[in-house]
Amino acid sequence: MFESVLRVLFDGASALGAGLIVYVVLSTMAGFAQWIYQRRRPRWLRQLEGQRKPLPPLYQKRGDVGRLLILSAAGGLALKAALTGGVLVSIFLGAVGAALYFYTGTRATSLSHEQVTDGVGELVAAYYSAYLVIPTVFGALAEAIKTLTNPFLQSAVQRALDAFGTGKTSEQVLEQLDREVQNPYLSQFAFILRHTSESNQKEILNTLRELTSRLDQRKRLKDRSRVALALVSGTVRFLQAANGAVMVLAVLAPFWWDYYASSVSRQALLMIGGTMALLGSWYFENQLAQLRERVL
Repeated sequence: MFESVLRVLFDGASALGAGLIVYVVLSTMAGFAQWIYQRRRPRWLRQLEGQRKPLPPLYQKRGDVGRLLILSAAGGLALKAALTGGVLVSIFLGAVGAALYFYTGTRATSLSHEQVTDGVGELVAAYYSAYLVIPTVFGALAEAIKTLTNPFLQSAVQRALDAFGTGKTSEQVLEQLDREVQNPYLSQFAFILRHTSESNQKEILNTLRELTSRLDQRKRLKDRSRVALALVSGTVRFLQAANGAVMVLAVLAPFWWDYYASSVSRQALLMIGGTMALLGSWYFENQLAQLRERVL
């Protein structure tokens, strides 16, 4: 009996190992065939496909995990409140969860726009260095994007290069790049590239140097403002965490929840307190955002 069990386990492990080997071999062959197919296609076809490829999202979806956790926590508390007699509190918590979900998404998009501006600074600096050696617009641009770290901006610039390779004019390509990224500093950079043919290399380099100086100054101001506002931001985050902890305890702690769920007026009292805390938090967060915008 024992030997039969061992034989069955051995046969199963052998079959699993053979299946894994076959899978690896087939995957390797498929990858090699795809590589050959990619290399044998005409250059213009690869450029056209790159032009049609959609841009990556402006902000990475890793940030969505935190948003989903907030929404799930609010939904769980709302469900618990609804099942234990707090219908009004349940509706309130559901609305708060949805509001925080959309607010954090908007804030993540705003931060991603700032990262794009940082990427433009990298692009202009790299283009300046490349233009000294390759005094052509798209030749220097193709060299400059090799050092970009922002995937959204890098993909947008690569699409512009692919569009130029398929026969579009430089004006059309730069207009497409400006339209897809929608960044004021990139618009200034595109304006300089549009007028490269009308100026000599020295004038173009001087203009690029001025733009680089403005971007460097913006980055220094951004770093200083982050340090200066760190204490205020930390205080706001602490208050937000404390308010969230109070709401969680009010729903989960039996003593507190029995008190608030006992009547509609007490549920309304909890909702009013939570609303005031949220409005206060939103006010200070908005003031911090406006201060950062004034500085930058």
